[in-house]
Amino acid sequence: MWVKLRTTPDERAAWYAKAAAKGVSFSEFARSAIDGVTVRQRSQLRSIDPALLRQLARVGNNLNQLARWANRDQQYADRVAIMGQLMGIERELMRLRQIHEVRDVD
Repeated sequence: MWVKLRTTPDERAAWYAKAAAKGVSFSEFARSAIDGVTVRQRSQLRSIDPALLRQLARVGNNLNQLARWANRDQQYADRVAIMGQLMGIERELMRLRQIHEVRDVD
């Protein structure tokens, strides 16, 4: 449904600028104002390095293979070795996260 409203060009520009500053569409900004709801600024989506995504996909794939193997061959599974591998994966994920967080700060 459309709602039409008369306004001056300056008012229109100011309203659109306020909406943009909050990171929301003008429609969302207007609905919130009419309903008396405070519009919170949206957090900006961070761009993620494609190389990081590929690395995370590899780690996830390895984890999935390890879990599948452990569930299929439980009698042969060396639980200590599995836990060691899982801890290694966790360390690698923490390292990747720290690298990514440092890049976001810069």
